Amino acid sequence: MKRVPDVVEHHLFDSRFYLISEKDDPLAQQEKVTTPDLTGRTLMVGGGSPPVLRALQQTIIQEIQVSYFNSYDHDTTLTNVAAHRGVCIAPGFLNDHCGAFAWTPFDTEKNIPCALYTHKGESRKHVQEFVDIIQKIYRDNPDFPV
Repeated sequence: MKRVPDVVEHHLFDSRFYLISEKDDPLAQQEKVTTPDLTGRTLMVGGGSPPVLRALQQTIIQEIQVSYFNSYDHDTTLTNVAAHRGVCIAPGFLNDHCGAFAWTPFDTEKNIPCALYTHKGESRKHVQEFVDIIQKIYRDNPDFPV
């Protein structure tokens, strides 16, 4: 959005990263997954990942012995997880909470800031009220899994 002129950013939350795996995967039973836990596993990367996630993926690939392959998009990644082809690290905002997969917190300080944007000249009262409501929901629920 930095390239779009005349917008105002309204920060909502910082999305954490999670390991997506099958529910019966041993890593799904952990409270948090670390980079060394992925040793010997197959990691899906790519798929239009934002820069911060691509950097995290590359760090993992360089630090430990892990196989990896590119996955086209998030839906393809979920299909590959279900087909026992590997695991993936994804931002929490992609979690549809359907319960089909395990989303285990991944041990990293990195995150993806998520925001709502309005036009700079936006002055309608109901738009600002909406922004305030959404920000309050995220501010008052810091443990919401995002």
